[in-house]
Amino acid sequence: MIGERAIEIWNDEIEELLLRTGHRFRRVEPRRRMRDRIRGLLGPVGRKNGRQPAKCAAHRTSPK
Repeated sequence: MIGERAIEIWNDEIEELLLRTGHRFRRVEPRRRMRDRIRGLLGPVGRKNGRQPAKCAAHRTSPK
């Protein structure tokens, strides 16, 4: 099992990544989708394809 401290560190690193790359997205919605997809890919989802992380992030649309 992953400790709470490790999760905090990962969250901080994800936020740092988003701060460095967020300027490439003009609108906030794509930035949020990117954040949620990254978290979905790194999360406990069993299958790591485009649909599962989107479902985990509760997006209404997912890639086809």
